[in-house]
Amino acid sequence: MKTKLILLSLLFSSCSNLTQESESLKIISLSTTHTEIIQSLGAENTLVGVDAFSKVDSLIEVIDAYTVTAEELVPLNADFVILAFDFNGIVEELENQDINYILLPPATTLEDVYSQIKTIGDLVGKKSEAVSITRDMKLSINRIIKNSNLENIKVYHEIGYSYGIYSVNSDSLIGEIYNLFSIENIANFNKDPFGSGFPALSEESILRADPDYIIVGHSDYLNKDLSLRPGWENIKAVKSSKVFFLDENLANNWGTTTVELVDTLSDIFKESAQTNPYSNYFLLISLLFLVTTIMILIKIGIRERA
Repeated sequence: MKTKLILLSLLFSSCSNLTQESESLKIISLSTTHTEIIQSLGAENTLVGVDAFSKVDSLIEVIDAYTVTAEELVPLNADFVILAFDFNGIVEELENQDINYILLPPATTLEDVYSQIKTIGDLVGKKSEAVSITRDMKLSINRIIKNSNLENIKVYHEIGYSYGIYSVNSDSLIGEIYNLFSIENIANFNKDPFGSGFPALSEESILRADPDYIIVGHSDYLNKDLSLRPGWENIKAVKSSKVFFLDENLANNWGTTTVELVDTLSDIFKESAQTNPYSNYFLLISLLFLVTTIMILIKIGIRERA
């Protein structure tokens, strides 16, 4: 908490003049998510360095966010470094180098997403653009959820397998999205001791839960055919070929592409909305009613002719 307060203090005390001169602002973004937000705000010109997974059009310094040191960032003469994680204790190094930084950890709710967009909008002098973007995002996400009509769906969302099976619960952003869709997430009853929203699951619990859908949000291609995992061939989702792989950036980022994430998940489950288990029941009732009506009309016709 102390670190967060320090960072907010840095943001609003050191940035008051910089936001007024956003054209001369120099930012290093060591987070793909925050690079995307800066681009969406139309402030890519402020970037002098980005992490290796960011996609930028101009010639900007590409940095390995996992291994870079604060000393290596000094030559870029940045006004701010934006971080999502404190890789290798770089926060302390930045403080020792007197480099201003903003630590914006992964969002755990949609409100966190909107808040981070507004924070960066303030930083780069794009406050009105940030307000407009978040307003449109809220409208789009609410519309997608309202039009999805999803129910009676059980899902297992995987974010890691080789070094332990990890999923998402309701304390994570994707977990919140599943809740908004009224989808049963089998990991919701599993707590992460660190409160990250990404609990470890046992293979037995997944097999026992027998989810209707499996969503994989990582690129572990060695395990892409889930039917090769012992026992997984009997899971409902695997037997019915309802295993879907999300683009890793889309699955892991939490910026302006969150609308695309919600829309993609909605599209995956649309088939279930159309093949609701109760729909066959109502179809059968309708057919029986139609057949009964036709038979009654035929009998009436025969009596009239007689």
